[in-house]
This record gives sequence, structure tokens and C-alpha cells, in this order.
Amino acid sequence: MSNLDYILKRHAAVLDGGRFPKPEHEYSRYAVSIFRGGIGKTTLAFNLAYEMSRHDSILVADVCPQRNLSELLLGEDLQTEGPDIYDALMPYVAAGMDVVEPGELGMRISQSCSSFRGGKKSFAIKGSNSLFLFASSLYGGLNQLSVMDPARRSQAMGKILMGLRTVLENEADAVGASKTLIDTSPFFGGATHLAWMAADALVVPIRVDQSSLEAFDLTLRMLEDKSMDFLRYAGESGLKQAVPKIHVIAMTHCGWSRTQANTPDQSTQAFVQQVINKIKTKQHLFTSSNPLDSIVLLDDFHSAGRISGSTRTPLATLDVGRFVTIEGKRLQVNESLTRYQNELKFLANLL
Repeated sequence: MSNLDYILKRHAAVLDGGRFPKPEHEYSRYAVSIFRGGIGKTTLAFNLAYEMSRHDSILVADVCPQRNLSELLLGEDLQTEGPDIYDALMPYVAAGMDVVEPGELGMRISQSCSSFRGGKKSFAIKGSNSLFLFASSLYGGLNQLSVMDPARRSQAMGKILMGLRTVLENEADAVGASKTLIDTSPFFGGATHLAWMAADALVVPIRVDQSSLEAFDLTLRMLEDKSMDFLRYAGESGLKQAVPKIHVIAMTHCGWSRTQANTPDQSTQAFVQQVINKIKTKQHLFTSSNPLDSIVLLDDFHSAGRISGSTRTPLATLDVGRFVTIEGKRLQVNESLTRYQNELKFLANLL
């Protein structure tokens, strides 16, 4: 059986509602990250948060300055007073800033998004538009340490680079969350850099297009090229052990054959094969001993995805046949919803 056939066969079983064993390893903190916008990363993070909340109490952190995930999870409550992720991070890079105490950040998701009711207690740390400015503060703070002797500089750098991890660990303990999901920016500098240091493992969404494959190339390079900023700073601070590995490659917007049931079309298969070619010699960058097991195929969620995002409703709670009017267009949830739901449950099962 070829590597491609292995993935296609497994995915066909997913669509049939098959049960699957847990992954080789499970982690406490996952970051959803890819250096490209417009691939449905936030919609994926929103639906993953819901699926995870059915089994685990979770903490969701939005470190993207556009804060789209915060809007989906918190709605109008996003505008309420109280500290956000920017407030929590600034004391690590700027002396004299007030520290946000554990327990002050997490907002109960089910109070803002009724779809989350019935699951485990889950909390969101709201994002901030001020994160657009955070990169200059972060790297300015790191560069100021250059005058220190090497030992003190390494320790001080480590405190800054582990700032987000410290915030998330303390907040998770305060609210009783066993899992943390971080939604990142499509740009690496700033809070996304700290998210990589905070995460145990990465969920990497890749749209089936060439630009996404190029962004994935950059992800792989950043995880192994010691001359790039991420590994360079990790090395200088003595924190190489904090570098995450790839846990899941979620291939989004897959198309489907019109003649073969539960089979991706030829274009999608070609992109999957390209990903296989890129990872077959990169086992050291993955949490699984077989990197092929990290690849998960996800549909182009079509109207169901738009309905999910516009109504702040997870795909798992939608019903086939439902009509919703969005921006003057009447959309309907079609029978493909069951396929989407099985795919998302399988992905969440890996976390």
C-alpha cells in the first residue's frame, strides 16, 4: 500500500464513522498555526474548541491581533472590561507593568456562546488588537538584554520567551482546565513566537493550494534551521527543550470525486502527495513515529462553514436542511454535514 493509499483508506474509514485509537502522545497545550491567512484557521480552532470541550475542560487563548476567535467564542462579551492577553504578556517585556493575577483572564465560554453548554467547563482568554504592536515590544525587550553577561542574559531571555507559557499554565490551574488551545496569527513575530514556545505541539492547517504548501515549507524550516530567529532565540536562552513538534497536519478545503464515494478528487490527492513528500524525511519534527498519522483531511465546509462562523454555531450542532440568510444570501446546510462532523471528531480525537 502506498503512503497516499494509506491516508485515503484511513480517511474513508473516518467518513464511515469508524472508531480510532488515541494517538501515541497527548499534550496539554496545542497551538493552531500556519503562516498564511484565509485558510479557515479560526473556524477550525472554534470547532476544535467545541469538540475538545465535550471531553475536557479547556482554556482557549487568542493571540491573533485580529481576535476573530475571541469574537466567535465571546460575542458581545468581548467588549466587557477586564484584562486581555496583551495585558497579561506586557509585564514580561516591560518593567513596571501590573501583573495580571491567575484567574482574572479566563471568561466562561458557555455564558457567551450557548452552543458550548452541556460540555466541560471551558474558558477563553480574549484577544487584543494591541497585539499588532507587541512584536516591537517583545524584540525590543530581548535586544535590551544584550548588555548583560551571558548567564544572566540567558535567564532573562528565558523569562520573556516563556511568558505566554507561564500565563497559560497559571490560568489553566486557576480555572481547572486540563487542555489549552492557542489560536495564532498568520505572522510569526510577536505573540505567535511566544505561542510556539508555550505549545507542546502544533496543529498545522494547510489549504490544498500552492501558497499553503510554501507556508508549510517555512514552518518546517523554522523548526529545524538554527539560523532562523525561533531556534536562535531558543538556543540563546537555553530553551531548546521548549520547541514544539507537529502533531496534526489538517488539510483543509479538500475536494471530492464525483464518481468514487468518500474519495478526494485528483487535485486534492496531488496536494496530499506533495505534503507526504515534504514530511517523509522529517520524522524528528513530529510527535508521531509515523508522520503519516498526523495527516487529517478536512472538507471545504461550503455553506455550513459560513453558517457556523456567522452564527457562532459549531458544525457539530448544526442540522442538515437548516436555512440561514447571511449577507443577503440564503444558505442551506446540506447532507455533507455528516462528513464534516466525522472529520472534526476524528481530528479532535487526536488532541
